[in-house]
Amino acid sequence: MSTKDRIGFVTLGFLIWVVGTFIYRLTGSTFFEGTTAGYWFKVGFTGIAYTAIVLGVMKWRKIKQEDWLQCAICVALPGMLGEIPILAGFSELMSNMHPETAGKYAAFLFSGYSTLICAAWFISARANDQPVSKADI
Repeated sequence: MSTKDRIGFVTLGFLIWVVGTFIYRLTGSTFFEGTTAGYWFKVGFTGIAYTAIVLGVMKWRKIKQEDWLQCAICVALPGMLGEIPILAGFSELMSNMHPETAGKYAAFLFSGYSTLICAAWFISARANDQPVSKADI
């Protein structure tokens, strides 16, 4: 994976984080403070959708599957780091939500990032375990 690809995927991760944080800042109370079943549905659906989109972009950009874990980390890390100050100042920065919603918000984010990283890890590991043909030597 080239440096240009890494920078592009870090930028993509940062943009996803900025847009997502803005959306949750505006609509977080309806998203996170509903029913328990609704919350868990949103956790599952969002994690799967986020992962499918990012893996689709990797495929579209023709990133070798061996590099998908590295690429997923490039996408996830900006959001994971960006959420540190958001969660530390949750009451002030996400004032549309109750302070006790911070745990649900953090669990939601952790679920999405870990789903992406685990899926990419699985795909990368399988690609790296493929036998090398004589033509590749």
